[in-house]
Amino acid sequence: MQSVERAVKALKLMVEQGGEVSVSQVGRHIGVTRSTASRILASLARDGLIEQNQATQRYQPGILSLQLASSFGRNIDLVAQGETELKRLSETTGHTSWLGLLSGTEVVVLKTVRGSFPIHFSVEPGQRLPAHAAALGKALLALKDDAEIRELYAQGMPASTGKTITDIDALLGKLAAARESGIARSDQELFEGVNAMAVGIREAVSGRSIAIGLSYPVFAMADDADKQMIDALLSCARELGRRVGDNRWAGIS
Repeated sequence: MQSVERAVKALKLMVEQGGEVSVSQVGRHIGVTRSTASRILASLARDGLIEQNQATQRYQPGILSLQLASSFGRNIDLVAQGETELKRLSETTGHTSWLGLLSGTEVVVLKTVRGSFPIHFSVEPGQRLPAHAAALGKALLALKDDAEIRELYAQGMPASTGKTITDIDALLGKLAAARESGIARSDQELFEGVNAMAVGIREAVSGRSIAIGLSYPVFAMADDADKQMIDALLSCARELGRRVGDNRWAGIS
C-alpha cells in the first residue's frame, strides 16, 4: 500500500510541475532516497503510465496516462452534452429532470434540474438507486441484451415499494417495451407517489451510455395525459443522440 501511495504522489507532482519531473524532485517530494524514487518511476514507466525523456532524463506522462485522460475527457463531454438537454427538458415540462449512468445493478444520479412545478422531487448527485426500479436504470438496462441482464440479477431484485418489479421475466418484458418505444418508465416502483420516464443514449465512439429522464408526482398527471412530457423527452433524446452519434434515435418518433 505504501508503494502505491508513493507512486500516486509522484504522479501528482508531475501534474503540479507541468508534466515533467526528475528523480531527485520525486525523492525530495515523497521523502525517499534517490534510488527508491528511481525504482518507483521505473515501475510506473514499465506499465506505460509515464516514460523517460532520453534527452533530459526526466519523466513525463506515458501513453497509458494519455489514453486514460482521453477516455475521461470523452465521458465528461457526454455528461456535459446531457446536462444541456436536462435544462431544456425541465424548462419545457416544468418537472424535475435527471441524468445518470449505470454501475452494475445501480444507477448513479449525476445531476438533477428542478422545473417550475411547485412540488419538486429529486435526490442528491452521487446517490445510487436500484436500476430495476428507476426509470433511468431501466433505460440503461434496455441497452443491454437479455442474457446479460439475467446474469446481473442472478441473485434477485429487492423491492423498493409494493409496485417494484422483482421478477426477472417481468423486468425483461418492460425492457423490451422500452426498446420499442424508446422510453422506460417507473410507475411508483422506486418511490411511492412518484412516476418517472427516461431514455438511454449511447455515444458512438466510446460506447458509453447515459440516461436522461423526468420525475413527477402521480397526482400531477391524469391517466394518458403525459403526451407533452413524452414529446419533450423524445425531442431531447433525438437531439442528444444526433450530437453523440447514437443513430438509434433517428427513426424513433
